[in-house]
Amino acid sequence: METGLPSANSNFRTNLPATMVRVVGRDAIIDLIHEAMADKRLVSIVGAGGIGKTTVAIAVAEKAQGYTDGVWLVDFATLRDGSLVPHAINAAVGLAVHSGDALAATCRYLRSRKALLVFDNCEHIVSDVAECTARIMEEAHGVRIVATSREPLRLAGEHVHRLTALETPSDDTEVSAAEALNFSAVQLFIERARDRLETFSLSDGEAQVIAAICRRLDGIALAIELAAMRVDAFGLKGLLRQLDDRFRILTGGRVGLERHRTLAATLDWSYTLLLVDEASMMRAVSGFAGGFTAADASAVANLSFAETADVLTELVAKSLLSIDGNGPNSVYRLLDTTREYCTGKLVSNGEDADVHGRHANHLCELLERASLQPSCCSTADLNRYIDDLRKAIAWARGHPALTRLELRLITAGVWLWNQLSLTDESRVHIMRALEIVAETDMSGTHVELTLQLNLAGAVLYTRGVVPEARKAMHRALEIAKAGGDADAQLRCLRVVGTYELFSGDYDAGKATLETFLSLASRLYPEALPEGETHLAAGEIWTGHLLTARARLERLYRNMAPEPQDGQSLKFLYDNSVNTMVVLAHAQWLTGSPGQAVANVLKGVELARQADHELSMSIALAWACPVLFWSGLNVECARHVEMLDELVERHGILTWRPTTTFFRGALIALEASSRSEGIEMIQTAVDQCREIGQTSRLPYFLGVLADSLSRDARFLEASIRADQALDLARKQNEQWCLPELTRIRSSIPTAGNTKADREALLRASIAQSDGIGAKSWKLRSSLELAGMLEMQNRSEEARQALEVALAEIGERFATRDLLAAIDLLSRLQYTKDEAATSKPNK
Repeated sequence: METGLPSANSNFRTNLPATMVRVVGRDAIIDLIHEAMADKRLVSIVGAGGIGKTTVAIAVAEKAQGYTDGVWLVDFATLRDGSLVPHAINAAVGLAVHSGDALAATCRYLRSRKALLVFDNCEHIVSDVAECTARIMEEAHGVRIVATSREPLRLAGEHVHRLTALETPSDDTEVSAAEALNFSAVQLFIERARDRLETFSLSDGEAQVIAAICRRLDGIALAIELAAMRVDAFGLKGLLRQLDDRFRILTGGRVGLERHRTLAATLDWSYTLLLVDEASMMRAVSGFAGGFTAADASAVANLSFAETADVLTELVAKSLLSIDGNGPNSVYRLLDTTREYCTGKLVSNGEDADVHGRHANHLCELLERASLQPSCCSTADLNRYIDDLRKAIAWARGHPALTRLELRLITAGVWLWNQLSLTDESRVHIMRALEIVAETDMSGTHVELTLQLNLAGAVLYTRGVVPEARKAMHRALEIAKAGGDADAQLRCLRVVGTYELFSGDYDAGKATLETFLSLASRLYPEALPEGETHLAAGEIWTGHLLTARARLERLYRNMAPEPQDGQSLKFLYDNSVNTMVVLAHAQWLTGSPGQAVANVLKGVELARQADHELSMSIALAWACPVLFWSGLNVECARHVEMLDELVERHGILTWRPTTTFFRGALIALEASSRSEGIEMIQTAVDQCREIGQTSRLPYFLGVLADSLSRDARFLEASIRADQALDLARKQNEQWCLPELTRIRSSIPTAGNTKADREALLRASIAQSDGIGAKSWKLRSSLELAGMLEMQNRSEEARQALEVALAEIGERFATRDLLAAIDLLSRLQYTKDEAATSKPNK
């Protein structure tokens, strides 16, 4: 059977490894399982180690068609902690998760998708895999799963295929060369022997020997492959003698070995044929969780790079290692069965402490270096190192004397978790590390500072603006100040300032960010843009719109033309994206809606190019208001959906109220669905309060009041409008005060006369003038002009509207602008008609 990834469909999405050899003897079972997948959503391929389960599963996956959201291999061989099963699935499908419930995020992501998942090597964490599989099957009906294991998952609806050994000729009949080729075990032996020895051919006499070898190896695919790769060294008869002798020694002459013992015996035989340095290398590289480079192996085996490369080349030639790629960055791998065997040898030789220690220290050095030079690591490197990091931490944690090494691993690993957006996994390990810090003399050191600062960030994204985050960031700042670490102070001040802005403490936030800028200007000028962008956001929220716009336009002019690489983000997001979308807010509010819309759309595209989830979430969260204010409802809805998917996929708790609010606000625009929209806006308000995020909350309450009023629920609307105004004044949230005043004017209440309404609208216009909010002024002037027109005060209406329109520096077709132009035309027509109807004197 020829295998390979589908080429006809260029959109085929997969992480399946490229198949370099022909699958032999499994055509029937592959076809059978492929057909079963049409009706069965869960198929398990069960069999002994080395029998070929992975090969068959990948071949089935390669035949899969119609999975528009991809075919994804999840290899659990390297996983020792069953709680990380959801994380492994997420990593395979390309899902970065920031929430504390990774499995829930997995299910949300897969819920609307049509995908095939291949769960490989499940046996050592079978109950955890089964639990995750059951949830996915229940919630994601478009997903099918193929699992390989030495035992079934034992789930309802599971279709189990037991993979038997390859067929071998019986020992009571002689077979010719032609007859022997009818047996799949013989086919595999010959195929692999020819890979090793091109001149290898099969005669009738040799057919009997090959049949005996395959019988001796119980038809186990891996054992046959290992034996065939030695045919050049021993010949066929010598190979059979080697196997007979080795098995006799291992089993005391007993016959009828169980298959797993046959494989162990074959591996043991293969291992004893290795040179001393080759055997030592096999034991050393068993310390890796998965793939490794020659440089990695050199560090762990404690050999020079040149010596290591030579030994690895020999092991590849003997089929004991597989290799991906060419050159010094090639990635080598052990089969899971071989790794287990070599790990046993590592322990029995008393080398496990040394090898695991070198592995852990190498990983620390590698991650510490990568955090300073992120460009040295590819995404594939990062995904490989995460498994090694988990393995090294688990090993160190199992040895009480190695708490300092565990602490170093976690501290170095923070950078990697951040790059892979594994925010909650990072939080759990950091909390463990801080326990170690408290028990050692590391308290108050740079190590604690790093951990506290990253804990603050992780908690902010996964739990919101909560006291736990505030406590961590202030402890980090305290340590940074005590140690005179200016770079760390900048990081701490930026996080503290962000916390204060999100919690609605704008004046404190701006003061913190002013301190940031003062320190950065003296010591780290390159950090100024991050601080200035955040300060500009604070300036916008407190009504200093023109100051913020001038600051942001200067930053925009000096901005890097290309998006930052996600790996080089100093503060976990792309500041170019931040600058562009915050500038868009200032532009819209100050009367440049066309520029604002263009910039939020550019910002979203820039975030997409940066390929960084947090940057994209920021871009979308700031794009939605600009699009909503402009009346671009279809575009707004599209961006809300994009943000909602990010929030759901990655658990970015910070933006959940934003998605809920704008979805509700859009729905509430239609009378038929207004009640549903109001309920969603109220939910968004509740979500803000739950996570302590009060920035923009006055505006959310204002839109809730406006929607309630449109639904003729005037008393409720009045209460919400008053709450919005009170909170805005309390927080000094000036940017939306004119809009809140306009909304308050539109709510009919007892004693609210036309004069009162006019007074509120004129107050809104005055507030707009006070902060330079020209777009809010246009909206309030539009309502005032409409009211005056109905009172036959058309000239006053026209003058008020003309003044507001003249201040809008462009004619971008927003909803307000189109309505204002239409009303002004009507008012002008009324004026002209009145003029022409006057009698001539």
